[in-house]
Amino acid sequence: MTKPIIYFAAACLLTASGCKKFLKEDIYTEYDPAQFGNSVDGFEKVLNSAYAELQVTGYANRNDVYCYGEFCTDVMLQSGGGFEASAKEFITFTWNPTNDFFNSTWSKGFRAIRNSNVLLDNKDAATAVPAGKLKELVAEARFVRAAAYAYLYNFFGPVPLITTAKNIDPEMTRATDAAMTAFIIDELKAAAQDLPPKQALRGKATKGAALAILCKFYLNKKMWKECADAAQEIRELNQYGLFGNVDRLFAVENENNNEYIFVYPCLGQTGFGNIVMAHTFPPGYPIQSNWIIFGAQFRLYTNFVDSFEPGDERLKMILTEYTNTSGVTIQMNRSAGGQALNNARSFKFVPDPAGQSADMGNDIPVVRYADILLARAEALNERNGPTQESVDLVNEIRGRAKASKIELADYASKEQLRDFILAERAREFFGEGKRREDLIRAGKFISGAQARGMSAKDWQVLYPIPQREIEADKKLDQNDGYPK
Repeated sequence: MTKPIIYFAAACLLTASGCKKFLKEDIYTEYDPAQFGNSVDGFEKVLNSAYAELQVTGYANRNDVYCYGEFCTDVMLQSGGGFEASAKEFITFTWNPTNDFFNSTWSKGFRAIRNSNVLLDNKDAATAVPAGKLKELVAEARFVRAAAYAYLYNFFGPVPLITTAKNIDPEMTRATDAAMTAFIIDELKAAAQDLPPKQALRGKATKGAALAILCKFYLNKKMWKECADAAQEIRELNQYGLFGNVDRLFAVENENNNEYIFVYPCLGQTGFGNIVMAHTFPPGYPIQSNWIIFGAQFRLYTNFVDSFEPGDERLKMILTEYTNTSGVTIQMNRSAGGQALNNARSFKFVPDPAGQSADMGNDIPVVRYADILLARAEALNERNGPTQESVDLVNEIRGRAKASKIELADYASKEQLRDFILAERAREFFGEGKRREDLIRAGKFISGAQARGMSAKDWQVLYPIPQREIEADKKLDQNDGYPK
């Protein structure tokens, strides 16, 4: 395992609710607990460095969200450009432990954990920090650490559990599944107790954010009662609701909406942006002069696009035809003869007029309120079978999209409603990196890939521990199925 180190840069892209700005960036060559613990400012600088590593924006978002969460599913694929070879490994289920994306995800997650641990190691010496403020900072650090572990767990399963930045053994075994699960749950519960309901800056942890990460963790662990209860607790906070116009939900001008529970803030500046649209604009699309089109193209499967009802407002976020700069109208979803083209595009992230080149300012949602409603609907169905409440929750999502409401009488079994909720989650969250985990939970990830002609194996529900880490730590076991 890569050793935790004491050198770091404390910088974080967090944005104010009224306008976009950077927090002050402070570059450190070595931290001194005796110094940063003397003030709120010192503690916040360390905490900001933890947030910076937790956030997945720019090219990291492309790798972690799209390669890990979308291209290996029945919703989205990629072709063209220099990125095609990298994406193909995930489309075809041919990834391996030497893929550098896994190195990056692992290192970034453990840096967030390390930087959180630095603050937590020194909380008792922070006598100059007011008790109330210290309590909140500690809760934020616990949130970041737990969220980072939940992120790593989603991809790799249990990993080494490190809860201090002091005297770390360079060779550590992986935690048991039970220990890692208990740690993530306990930390998020504790953080939720002490976090405020609102923060001045987007991207910082709140009570709702901690409960939302916890709710989704319960969901993916199939802890149905706990998931349903956590979702209900979030609803009872009365902080969140569905944004009215779903096709404008992801536009820059609407990112202060109360559907977003936790986000990765973005700026239209090099290295800090949402780069998805540069991969989405098709060749010859009439873009603004300050934007760019990449050769690497993110595309939607025709079967997925066809799953929407014609009147579904979410179809407004999908480009199925356009007139290019030569005046030619291009069909994207099906040819004139009805052939599936698998080439429609997700315009969910409405292009930012002020974006610079590939970088746009659209915040990237991690969890939004729609996810919580559908999580509770799914959990209730798994516990009790179809009920009016679970159907009503689904209909909140469909009603917002102006899609037809479903009726309880049409779902005679748990399995029938489960399949509908799975399909509804695809329609609601395409391009947000959730499809892989949803398919895994439904037991359809591997079988679905095989149906698409991929040589997917059962053990590929987890990604491999990076080979670099296996070689550096002789006690670190590789996931089943991958080269030992």
